[in-house]
Amino acid sequence: MDWTTHPLLILLAAICVLAGWLSLRRRAPVHIDAIDAALARIRNGETGVRLEPLAWGRDARMISRFNAALAEIEAGCFDWDRATPEDSAMFKDLRKDGVSSGTLITYVAVAEIDRFTTLRQSTGYRIANLLLAQLGQRITAAIATAELGRIGRTTIEFAFKAETLGEAQMRLMSAIQSLEQRLVIDDYSFDLSVAIGFADAGKSSIRDELVDQAAAALTAAQAERVKVCFADAAILNQNSLVDLELMRAFPVALAAGQIDLHYQPKLESRTNIIKSVEALVRWHRPESGLVATDRFIALAEETGAIRELTEWVIARAVRDQKALQVQGHEIEIYVNISGQLLPDRDFAHAALDIVQDACGKIGFEITETAVIGDPDAALANLHEFTNAGIRIAIDDYGSGLSSLAYLKQLPAHELKIDRMFVSGLTDSHRDPLLVRSSIDLAHALEMEVTAEGVDDAMALSLLRIMGCDLLQGYFISPPLPLDSLVAFLNDEEQVKRLGGQGDGGQWPLFGKA
Repeated sequence: MDWTTHPLLILLAAICVLAGWLSLRRRAPVHIDAIDAALARIRNGETGVRLEPLAWGRDARMISRFNAALAEIEAGCFDWDRATPEDSAMFKDLRKDGVSSGTLITYVAVAEIDRFTTLRQSTGYRIANLLLAQLGQRITAAIATAELGRIGRTTIEFAFKAETLGEAQMRLMSAIQSLEQRLVIDDYSFDLSVAIGFADAGKSSIRDELVDQAAAALTAAQAERVKVCFADAAILNQNSLVDLELMRAFPVALAAGQIDLHYQPKLESRTNIIKSVEALVRWHRPESGLVATDRFIALAEETGAIRELTEWVIARAVRDQKALQVQGHEIEIYVNISGQLLPDRDFAHAALDIVQDACGKIGFEITETAVIGDPDAALANLHEFTNAGIRIAIDDYGSGLSSLAYLKQLPAHELKIDRMFVSGLTDSHRDPLLVRSSIDLAHALEMEVTAEGVDDAMALSLLRIMGCDLLQGYFISPPLPLDSLVAFLNDEEQVKRLGGQGDGGQWPLFGKA
């Protein structure tokens, strides 16, 4: 039977590979949408379908297995026994005691061929998979007691025993020479360069945690250009594993109230009124303090938690807006929307449902490149947002690969100039020209302009002269929790401080029409 001409059988094989992954998930991740789309393409007879690989973690390994299985099916060499592999005896033992047998310590390792992705692209999946299989055979031949675990898209997991850490390191170093010998497959000749990361099973009895630790050591080995690296305390404290622990803690933090919103005011330059704020997420962990926002937002995007977080932010902003109204302040609140979510129709409908309960205006901030991945779906959702009265602001303008073609298509009301240009207004000849031209461009497109990063009085004055509509930065106010925002809006001294940059401080009160 020719597998490449039977998409239904390919579909069934793909489902078999995914079954183990989905059973491990407590709730369906955002990746399910990508899987559903991939399976639909396979069902229609398309070949060469692959999921976008992830950087690390269980999902990354399962996506890797999904892609590898599809490649093997298309090449006619799918190993059904490997679709739902049984762990070797040594990997099973990890769940029992995870440490030793007599005086021997179990170690878990991950090996990878350098530049394997490029190699696979040039030779094709079939040759690349055969190469990994032969490397696996070399590992078991070169390292006594070694037993193979999972063979992924680019890596091979294996376990072995040694009496000491030093002996384990020596055995791996000795094996490298055998692993890197020239290999010939179907007239292709490969001179291999292999790196290995490994971890002590005594540190954990959970297989996936050990594999993550070994993978972190592998990354360190490749970064330091060494052949073998152990997952010591320094490596385990590096970002990859700390980040993994962060995302495991995220749902608990959200439920426990550790995640909060701060609001940074935006000042109308002509009237000195604050009518809008940007909502910014803050995560304060009791045991370690404030988590860097850019870091955990990026992690949320990678792990599929970004939708849950964004929907929570929108709902919280709607609630806080009502509290501000009770205090006498009609404030428009802008929420940042990830480019990953923008084409998602289910998210768009969920967001619209939440915004329906708002007592005032809600705005969404997107980056200028957010629509590039799926422009048709993203633009359709943006138009739904604007039809529902949601204002759209283009954030960080100028910081990415700006495209006037996309800019003119976006139904945006506001353009936010990135802080990197505003910060150089007083000490650069080019930045003022770029800022002024951006303001003129936005006005020609009938958009308001916000300058981010207004951190001193000189920048405030220059931007007012240039005709910038809205000003945002630490000179006006840092991001504030809700109670502090209310106090700020009620503080007439702030009016005098910022009004002095205009015409003698005769300005209306903050947030009052």
